[in-house]
Amino acid sequence: MTLDGGTSNGGTSHREAPVRTDRTAADLVDDVANTVLSISGIAGLHGGEFGEIATYLPGRRVAGIRLGGPAGCEIHVIALYPADLPALGEAVRRYVEPIVDGPVRVVFQDIRQPLADQVSAEKQVPS
Repeated sequence: MTLDGGTSNGGTSHREAPVRTDRTAADLVDDVANTVLSISGIAGLHGGEFGEIATYLPGRRVAGIRLGGPAGCEIHVIALYPADLPALGEAVRRYVEPIVDGPVRVVFQDIRQPLADQVSAEKQVPS
């Protein structure tokens, strides 16, 4: 990968969307959640062992994202197996950093098989 967001194999460069400055806290959390969930290899967000990792908004809570203002944010994710965790963590940081203030910390809470693999594994009869 090159520093400008392009790929070293001749792929097209990725231009970041302009950062909105008029977002509410709910807009910001929704933007972060949608961005993270759109990354290939991410199965979902994870709220931690006791559900302690979350952003609380009026009338709802978004598990797996803890915003900290200039201190950055913490994102707890579930990866799909097989996963290259360092590359996946870097992808999450690369796409989320333009949206939030400060650094992005990525924590892998779990790794899951893709849904099709889970269904076929559950249907197998033990020998």
